[in-house]
Amino acid sequence: IPQHKAMADFSRGFLEVGGINVIGNDGFECPNCAVKAAVESGADVAVICSTDDTYPELVPAIAKGIKEKAPNMLVMLAGAPAAEFKPSYDEAGVDEYIHVKANCLEILKKIQSERGIG
Repeated sequence: IPQHKAMADFSRGFLEVGGINVIGNDGFECPNCAVKAAVESGADVAVICSTDDTYPELVPAIAKGIKEKAPNMLVMLAGAPAAEFKPSYDEAGVDEYIHVKANCLEILKKIQSERGIG
Protein backbone atom coordinates (compact mmCIF):
# COMPACT_ATOMS: atom_id res chain seq x y z
CA ILE A 1 0.00 0.00 0.00
CA PRO A 2 1.51 3.35 -0.99
CA GLN A 3 2.29 5.65 1.93
CA HIS A 4 -0.04 8.35 0.62
CA LYS A 5 -3.11 6.09 0.29
CA ALA A 6 -4.78 6.81 3.66
CA MET A 7 -4.57 10.57 3.19
CA ALA A 8 -5.53 10.30 -0.48
CA ASP A 9 -8.63 8.27 0.36
CA PHE A 10 -9.59 10.76 3.07
CA SER A 11 -9.08 13.69 0.68
CA ARG A 12 -11.14 12.04 -2.05
CA GLY A 13 -14.06 11.59 0.32
CA PHE A 14 -13.68 15.11 1.73
CA LEU A 15 -13.80 16.72 -1.72
CA GLU A 16 -16.19 14.44 -3.61
CA VAL A 17 -18.98 15.05 -1.10
CA GLY A 18 -18.89 18.65 -2.36
CA GLY A 19 -19.22 17.61 -5.99
CA ILE A 20 -15.55 18.15 -6.75
CA ASN A 21 -14.03 15.77 -9.30
CA VAL A 22 -10.87 14.19 -7.91
CA ILE A 23 -7.99 13.09 -10.13
CA GLY A 24 -6.15 10.22 -8.46
CA ASN A 25 -2.59 9.00 -8.88
CA ASP A 26 -0.27 6.25 -7.69
CA GLY A 27 2.17 8.57 -5.92
CA PHE A 28 5.35 10.18 -7.16
CA GLU A 29 9.07 9.45 -7.02
CA CYS A 30 10.07 12.98 -6.04
CA PRO A 31 8.59 16.38 -5.13
CA ASN A 32 9.34 17.77 -8.61
CA CYS A 33 7.40 14.88 -10.15
CA ALA A 34 4.40 15.73 -7.96
CA VAL A 35 4.65 19.41 -8.90
CA LYS A 36 4.82 18.59 -12.61
CA ALA A 37 1.79 16.30 -12.41
CA ALA A 38 -0.25 18.83 -10.44
CA VAL A 39 0.49 21.67 -12.84
CA GLU A 40 -0.03 19.57 -15.98
CA SER A 41 -3.36 18.25 -14.66
CA GLY A 42 -4.95 21.65 -15.12
CA ALA A 43 -6.81 21.16 -11.84
CA ASP A 44 -7.98 24.09 -9.74
CA VAL A 45 -6.89 22.39 -6.52
CA ALA A 46 -3.95 20.18 -5.55
CA VAL A 47 -3.94 18.15 -2.34
CA ILE A 48 -0.60 17.01 -0.94
CA CYS A 49 -1.01 13.54 0.56
CA SER A 50 1.64 11.51 2.36
CA THR A 51 2.43 10.75 6.00
CA ASP A 52 3.11 13.06 8.91
CA ASP A 53 6.69 11.78 9.03
CA THR A 54 7.42 12.77 5.43
CA TYR A 55 5.55 16.07 5.38
CA PRO A 56 8.36 18.28 6.77
CA GLU A 57 10.58 17.29 3.84
CA LEU A 58 7.95 17.11 1.09
CA VAL A 59 5.38 19.82 1.75
CA PRO A 60 7.53 22.96 1.40
CA ALA A 61 9.11 21.75 -1.83
CA ILE A 62 5.83 20.66 -3.41
CA ALA A 63 3.75 23.65 -2.30
CA LYS A 64 6.41 26.16 -3.37
CA GLY A 65 6.91 24.39 -6.70
CA ILE A 66 3.20 24.43 -7.48
CA LYS A 67 2.81 28.09 -6.52
CA GLU A 68 5.79 29.07 -8.70
CA LYS A 69 4.35 27.33 -11.76
CA ALA A 70 0.61 27.74 -11.10
CA PRO A 71 0.15 30.61 -8.64
CA ASN A 72 -3.65 30.45 -8.78
CA MET A 73 -3.86 26.75 -7.93
CA LEU A 74 -5.26 26.15 -4.45
CA VAL A 75 -2.78 23.99 -2.53
CA MET A 76 -4.18 21.88 0.28
CA LEU A 77 -2.51 19.55 2.74
CA ALA A 78 -4.26 16.38 3.87
CA GLY A 79 -3.88 16.27 7.63
CA ALA A 80 -3.55 18.70 10.49
CA PRO A 81 -0.07 20.20 10.43
CA ALA A 82 2.18 19.91 13.45
CA ALA A 83 2.41 23.33 15.11
CA GLU A 84 6.16 23.58 14.57
CA PHE A 85 5.85 22.98 10.81
CA LYS A 86 2.72 25.00 9.95
CA PRO A 87 4.56 28.33 9.50
CA SER A 88 6.91 26.82 6.91
CA TYR A 89 3.98 25.15 5.12
CA ASP A 90 2.05 28.42 5.04
CA GLU A 91 5.10 30.29 3.76
CA ALA A 92 5.66 27.69 1.04
CA GLY A 93 2.12 28.19 -0.25
CA VAL A 94 -0.26 25.78 1.48
CA ASP A 95 -3.65 27.50 1.37
CA GLU A 96 -5.82 25.08 3.33
CA TYR A 97 -5.57 22.05 5.60
CA ILE A 98 -8.13 19.26 5.45
CA HIS A 99 -8.38 16.86 8.37
CA VAL A 100 -10.99 15.25 10.61
CA LYS A 101 -11.45 18.43 12.68
CA ALA A 102 -11.64 20.76 9.66
CA ASN A 103 -14.97 22.36 8.78
CA CYS A 104 -15.71 20.39 5.63
CA LEU A 105 -18.79 22.41 4.68
CA GLU A 106 -17.05 25.78 4.96
CA ILE A 107 -13.96 24.62 3.08
CA LEU A 108 -16.05 23.15 0.26
CA LYS A 109 -18.22 26.27 0.01
CA LYS A 110 -15.08 28.39 -0.18
CA ILE A 111 -13.60 26.22 -2.95
CA GLN A 112 -16.84 26.20 -4.92
CA SER A 113 -17.29 29.95 -4.58
CA GLU A 114 -13.70 30.96 -5.35
CA ARG A 115 -13.20 28.45 -8.15
CA GLY A 116 -16.66 28.37 -9.65
CA ILE A 117 -16.74 24.59 -9.35
CA GLY A 118 -18.91 22.01 -7.70
